[in-house]
Amino acid sequence: MPSVTPPTLRRSAAAIFALMLAAVPVASAQAQSNAPDPDVLLEEGTKKILRAFELFIMTIPQYEMPEVLPNGDIIIRRKNPPGEDRKDGPGTDQPPVAGEKT
Repeated sequence: MPSVTPPTLRRSAAAIFALMLAAVPVASAQAQSNAPDPDVLLEEGTKKILRAFELFIMTIPQYEMPEVLPNGDIIIRRKNPPGEDRKDGPGTDQPPVAGEKT
């Protein structure tokens, strides 16, 4: 088996190092080609933010114009009051508890 001399070892190490450096730009170019376009990312992010803002606005209660009664009271009615689907009032969907007055 031939022995490896120091100059041969240096040449081999230099050749390996040169191959490693040559392979790095190829790998980074492939990684960049697989990355999504920044404009597409910006557009998708903007759409998500606007949708979240729209959902937030929908959760804020909406009110009608204030109404002043003849006695001076001011009434501000909700446009979509919570529980408006209930016809008989709150608590009608549960049976009465034993021992409670109805």
